[in-house]
Amino acid sequence: MSNIFKKSYKIKFYETDFTQKIKTHSIVNYMQETSSLHSEVLGDGYEALGKKGMYWVVSRIKLDMIKYPKWNEEITIETWPGGLDRMFFLRSFRIYGENNEHMGDIDAAYLLIDKKSPLPYKPKEEDIPYEVIKDRFKQYKRINKIRFNKDEGELIGKRKVRYNDIDLNNHVNNAKYVEWVEDCFKTEDFKEKRISSIQVNFIKEAKEGQKILFYKYDVKEEKNSYYIQGKDKETDVELFQAKISFKNM
Repeated sequence: MSNIFKKSYKIKFYETDFTQKIKTHSIVNYMQETSSLHSEVLGDGYEALGKKGMYWVVSRIKLDMIKYPKWNEEITIETWPGGLDRMFFLRSFRIYGENNEHMGDIDAAYLLIDKKSPLPYKPKEEDIPYEVIKDRFKQYKRINKIRFNKDEGELIGKRKVRYNDIDLNNHVNNAKYVEWVEDCFKTEDFKEKRISSIQVNFIKEAKEGQKILFYKYDVKEEKNSYYIQGKDKETDVELFQAKISFKNM
């Protein structure tokens, strides 16, 4: 079985914004599709795990973009499993544009969840019966906790979790969190700059009907960089953290 998998996609009109460039959360959707297809090939996909009463969730994700593809352009995403790191199953991605141009990289840390608990499964090396690639492009770096002063945030928005946020595992899809983070910024912010880097750490599951408050913080030591925090309105419980950076690109 191949431990490197690739899939090509043509950028669709509805995946782009007013610049004709693909939106960041749409790239994450392609990431999910590619990893799901590869998991099926490797024997630990949605249906195989479902029979065992388990499913994958993305716990942390880090995306770095060099260039954004535009509407009607074709991209190819390569992905490969990267082994274990504590409770996490690691997976990396590389994004190529037309003419094999390197456009970006993604690292993701997955958890295997027991449907009955629902608690993370503690993995063992023998849970991965296929070869892993730990040093391809020397890319993967541990996706650590996001640490910032949580007393300095500005409340910038709120929303209610609704039907279109929920995926086939009956929880909020991780690409939706990236979309929510994008919506913490104005259209004007995307005229000259694009998201060059975004990390999202998922802390607690957001559920349908839940009201979420969004807080924004400046990263003082980095220009055009921000922290975004999502919290439950009723309980003040933190649901996710993100760090996002913008560049001219």
